[in-house]
Amino acid sequence: MKVQKFRAKTSMEALAKVKEALGEEAVILSTRRVRENGRWLYEITAAIDFEPEEQEVKTSSEKENISFLMKEITSLKEMILGLESSLKPRSTWADLFIEQGVPAKVIKLLSGNGNGNKELFLKNVAARVKERVGPTKLSKFLFFIGQAGVGKTTSVIKLAARLSAAGHRVAIVSLDIVRVGAREQISRFAELLELPLYFSHPEDFPVEAENFEKFDYVLIDTPALGAGFPEFKLKNFLSTKNVSFHLVIRASDVALMLPSLFRRLKGFPITSLILTHVESLPSGGILFGLFLPETPPVSFISTGEQVPEDFERITPKRLFGLLMRNLELEERHARL
Repeated sequence: MKVQKFRAKTSMEALAKVKEALGEEAVILSTRRVRENGRWLYEITAAIDFEPEEQEVKTSSEKENISFLMKEITSLKEMILGLESSLKPRSTWADLFIEQGVPAKVIKLLSGNGNGNKELFLKNVAARVKERVGPTKLSKFLFFIGQAGVGKTTSVIKLAARLSAAGHRVAIVSLDIVRVGAREQISRFAELLELPLYFSHPEDFPVEAENFEKFDYVLIDTPALGAGFPEFKLKNFLSTKNVSFHLVIRASDVALMLPSLFRRLKGFPITSLILTHVESLPSGGILFGLFLPETPPVSFISTGEQVPEDFERITPKRLFGLLMRNLELEERHARL
């Protein structure tokens, strides 16, 4: 058995290389997209069976070695046949998309109750992507909420820096009295960017909000949702006037985490989503969860560690590009 890997700019070019090197009987073991020298390529791992050339056997030791090798080849052949069976062409374009993280509910919603074709689905995605973008006008008080480790505090700092650079009077308020080191982290950023920083207790802030009249925007970093700060405490902030609530979540967690987060936050008015770590998003398929009913629109995305350069307001064109990122649109075939 001979196993080789082939890379090319497109899947068809990679398949052509497989045919040229291994022939029509080659079996595809795996396909994936890889990054090489700053560009994305298709990589296909393929194998071909071959019969060993007959040789004169001179010793019993050589006979035993050949017998062992033949058993190994037979075992590998059975394994390849099993892989071949699992890599049969997908029955529909919907199966292809589901494998890449697109929720089945979204496919049904955007393709005529599941009866439409791929072209109709993509057309509806392009037509409705504008609905997935949040309003451009910001409220005065912006609460950033989310779980630990999603980049909530960093998002506060980045947006505050952008608004300040645009000439707005901006204040940062930290209500994070739970996490160890939270005060030091946000203080270091605020001092570096010369932004006014205030600390308050979550239960006291609704009253203290009246002290921020001189500011255009007040960005509030809340404690991470969890045992130390359960969801019901968010209701304390609803009495604040001219307020909005922004759920910060990793882009790669949209498909898995959003449904459970919405169940926990049921009934709470989330204004928009802020997607972080977008630069490490492997495929846009998992972002299609944004089309599920009752999902808030996206307002901002964070694409790196630079402050504030790597924090941008999302646009329909930008969001559509993220949805299509590395999304495989053509079915793969197991045997050439």
